[in-house]
Amino acid sequence: MDTQNILKTYISQTLLNDRQLVEIDDDLLGESIIDSMGVMQLVAFVEMTFNCKVPQSDITITNFRTIKAIDTYLSNRSL
Repeated sequence: MDTQNILKTYISQTLLNDRQLVEIDDDLLGESIIDSMGVMQLVAFVEMTFNCKVPQSDITITNFRTIKAIDTYLSNRSL
């Protein structure tokens, strides 16, 4: 499973309790799909699943607005 699908599954099943499906371009924050506590849970999941430390300074709207943005952030970190 690729990064985007892993994130979609986690957000839909865990953060939203299967109440809503999310797409890679959905604005997770602007559309209130997840709240600030959800962002922190998502960051913890990203760190554990993709074996990377996300510095506090990287937890921004730009990096975590959409699943696509998170995927891009992770790809850029591995360069």
